[in-house]
Amino acid sequence: MIMNRATRTGLRLQNASLGLILFLILAVLAYASHRYPMRWDWTTANRNSLAEQSIKAVKAFDKGLSVTVYVQDQGDQKSQLQTLLDKYRAANPELQVRFVDPDLDPSAARQADVAMYGTIVFRAGDKTEKVTESNEESVTNALIRLAKGGSKAIRFITGHGEHTFSDKSDPMSDKKGLSNGPERLAYSKAVALLKGEGYQISSLNLAETEQVPEGTVALVLAGPRASLLPIEVERLQRWWENGGRLLYLHGSSTPSGLEEWLQKLGISLLDGLVVDPVARLFGGGVTTPLVNQYDGDHPITRTLQAASFFPEARGLRLEEGKGEDKSAPNHGNAVVRLLSGAERGWLKVGYNRSTENPDTSALEFNPSVDHRGPILLGVTVQQDKKRLVVVGNSNFAADAYVGFSGNTDLFLNMVRWLAEDENFIAIKAKEVTDSGLVLSQESGLLLFGGLVLIVPLTLLLMGFTIWRKRKRL
Repeated sequence: MIMNRATRTGLRLQNASLGLILFLILAVLAYASHRYPMRWDWTTANRNSLAEQSIKAVKAFDKGLSVTVYVQDQGDQKSQLQTLLDKYRAANPELQVRFVDPDLDPSAARQADVAMYGTIVFRAGDKTEKVTESNEESVTNALIRLAKGGSKAIRFITGHGEHTFSDKSDPMSDKKGLSNGPERLAYSKAVALLKGEGYQISSLNLAETEQVPEGTVALVLAGPRASLLPIEVERLQRWWENGGRLLYLHGSSTPSGLEEWLQKLGISLLDGLVVDPVARLFGGGVTTPLVNQYDGDHPITRTLQAASFFPEARGLRLEEGKGEDKSAPNHGNAVVRLLSGAERGWLKVGYNRSTENPDTSALEFNPSVDHRGPILLGVTVQQDKKRLVVVGNSNFAADAYVGFSGNTDLFLNMVRWLAEDENFIAIKAKEVTDSGLVLSQESGLLLFGGLVLIVPLTLLLMGFTIWRKRKRL
């Protein structure tokens, strides 16, 4: 190509055009990154991302949400809180965050009744929520309480040996309250989770109360070890017929008094214990079946992926024609097979844990009597406003087991569905733990020898060799 004045001018114009195009592309990308921010989390277990429930909670405020953080300008606490709240702001750009140093502006802290550094105050309209713990679970629970706008009352039925709470100051732990076993089978953790989401928890003795108190959104009957009195069953049925919601956790071989009523709804409580040999692979006993078959369309189990574990579970059965009604939208007016377990196990008919040794041959499968898995373990009933959840186990929500795999999410989702809080049904906010690096003595010595000795000595030897060669030249 012959270089002349015209050619050089053309090349300059071409380079200028390419530079301008590149500049415009970069400008568009910069604007797009600011207008439509995107985040990628490649850490283990997505520890830098919010849980699904946290995202749902902050997105519920589409008309504005402000957050005021009272923290000192100097120190690590402010940066930690800012990092946490940036995750929520990425999920909802309408979130407005403001930091106030109580030492520099004591009147603002006094007006907000703030006494601790790190206090977070959420405001939506004329409603406020305050938290003093700087973790995702506390923040998400505060957002849920703020969105609900008021406490919903959940009452635990007592007086029949139901699960107790380890907090001895709780009114439900008195002599007339719950007394099912030692504290490992208490419901203190489950109750704390419900209180964290803004539910008002209290006890109810149907034998002493003529009717369920007004404002009760749901009742919980957790593992009764004695039958309800006929008058209690009558009062419970009357409340349910008027649009009540009940979570019945069946966990004993003793009749509860609800069998006849449940049979009218097409639900039978089977006599026996569920056996699952596969549970041994997960470190459990054969009487702790694995529950991994969830209804994929029901709000309670739609988001569940982790399996649940049901220690000493009882089986359920639906009568013919009472199974899942897929034709009803959102399972309205339907009886739904919610969850099943022990796919490779069986229901040991007539087995009573209190009188037999679970390690004996009494647990072996008898084809002429026992039922092959999978065993139905959870059922829901919805008739207009009436809602009912029947589960063949109560221990899964006890302190010793509620933290196992999917147990926490399953229990909370059941209560949320009964309380008509479907919008908050999701995976519970995860706790971020530092996995750390644990090395054996041999691995530590190997790492020390490789990085501290071998690599430096190799570099020194290579440098000495190159120096000797150059010196000879």
